[in-house]
Amino acid sequence: MSTVRDFSDEELTAFLDGEADASLEAEISAALETDEALADRMAGLEIPMAAIAGAFEELLANAPPMPALPPAMPEPANTNARLSWAWGFGTFGTGLAAGLAVALFTGFGTPEPAPRGWVSFVASYQTLYTTATLTDVNPSQQEAALQLASVSESIGIDLANLPQAEGLTFKRAQLLGFNGKPLVQISYLREDGTPVALCIIPAGPDSKGLNMGSAEGLDVARWNTPGYGFLLIGGQEGEPLEREAQTFQEWSQDIAI
Repeated sequence: MSTVRDFSDEELTAFLDGEADASLEAEISAALETDEALADRMAGLEIPMAAIAGAFEELLANAPPMPALPPAMPEPANTNARLSWAWGFGTFGTGLAAGLAVALFTGFGTPEPAPRGWVSFVASYQTLYTTATLTDVNPSQQEAALQLASVSESIGIDLANLPQAEGLTFKRAQLLGFNGKPLVQISYLREDGTPVALCIIPAGPDSKGLNMGSAEGLDVARWNTPGYGFLLIGGQEGEPLEREAQTFQEWSQDIAI
């Protein structure tokens, strides 16, 4: 299992600007899910352009009126007087610019939050599911097979032999997306009415073992095979999800990538 490498500021900036290649994007997206220090670095690199523009507008709107320029006067014989006026006006301009800079970085706006990974977005979506969301969704075997065939083609994994985890009833399979990548969501309902979802997304080349955790108050189980990231999410009891996740993880090890 590989460790998270130290990304350069240039690589992180390319990721933020949407200019990273697919391999780098996958690496950074995966690292953001486990490396809090990396998320902090990303937040520091993001430039809050909206806040900066708003700060300029507010400062300019509240700025005192420009002092009236004196009437044209003959060129003073004393060059020191001319330099004194120029210095005074320049000081005013420099002071305004300095005030803008200080206001921008001390008093106006707050940094944008660190980029959220796909697990965070999936968890936010899953919190909207209730028992009633899936109770009346009862596809026939033929309908279920057609749905799985459709998402299989989109993600590049044959889901026809997806295992039946004990206690979970298949409800539907649908194609979502995250950062331009396909994201398959397969929804289940536990016997007690708990919504559970198996999600699959293209990922980096490294394999990662089963890791239990939580997101948005829901239990999550994560693992990776070469090329794909897997997530099982739902409930708050821990043990049922881990048992279900082991069933799906064992199946995923035999998938030909």
